Amino acid sequence: MARWLFLVAVLPQCTGCLYYAYPTLSHTPELAVDNKDGSVHAFRDDIDRTERKPLAPATQYTLTSIALDARGLVPSQLELAPATGVLNPLGIVEGGQHERSTYTIFVRLYKPGFRTMEVKSWEKSRVLQWFPAPDLLAQEKAIDDLLADPAAPERPLDGTVKNIGTLIPVIWWEQKDEKAAGLGLQPGSASASQRRSLEFAASEYQRLANAPIASSPSMQIARERLQRKADWLRRYAKQMPAEVR
Repeated sequence: MARWLFLVAVLPQCTGCLYYAYPTLSHTPELAVDNKDGSVHAFRDDIDRTERKPLAPATQYTLTSIALDARGLVPSQLELAPATGVLNPLGIVEGGQHERSTYTIFVRLYKPGFRTMEVKSWEKSRVLQWFPAPDLLAQEKAIDDLLADPAAPERPLDGTVKNIGTLIPVIWWEQKDEKAAGLGLQPGSASASQRRSLEFAASEYQRLANAPIASSPSMQIARERLQRKADWLRRYAKQMPAEVR
């Protein structure tokens, strides 16, 4: 309901434009994962995406922790929200001829030492199996994936156009410094649950930075990067984006 009330409140006035809105339903099924040791953390991602060509799509998303028990049952998630748009065929308003905003939800499951799992809206219920993250870089990626932009752009694996056939998503750590689009991951000021989620991720980066696996001289670069991620996220959890450096 709050999303619909907000929509009514912010609709702009524009003669010659056509506004539309229709209800959409997002749903993830009940899930079961192995959580005998109680180390699993589940998060719901609430994702708002705006498309306004020729600009790049903009995504904003927040995380909310989902309570689990020893059985590892993740309750189903359901949300009714509007998809909205503005048609501007005469070009009266500066920008493109069509702006469209949509909403959806994901569920992400994180367990230290394993790969992060993700379930998108309207995926079928299935048995979820943990796969080990065998080394420090794989465990760092698991935390990166927990915070990842659900609509992240892709870049060549080696950072050059020569290897354009092999693409990987741009991680949040790279997006935070971009001028265009920028970081869709919202700061801790968005909500108390978002602040707690960012603080949890920061604590996991810090745990890895302090782990014996990161103590060898060969891991110095990775250890320093993990520390920077932890420090940045702790600030981001408390401050507005413009205040974080």
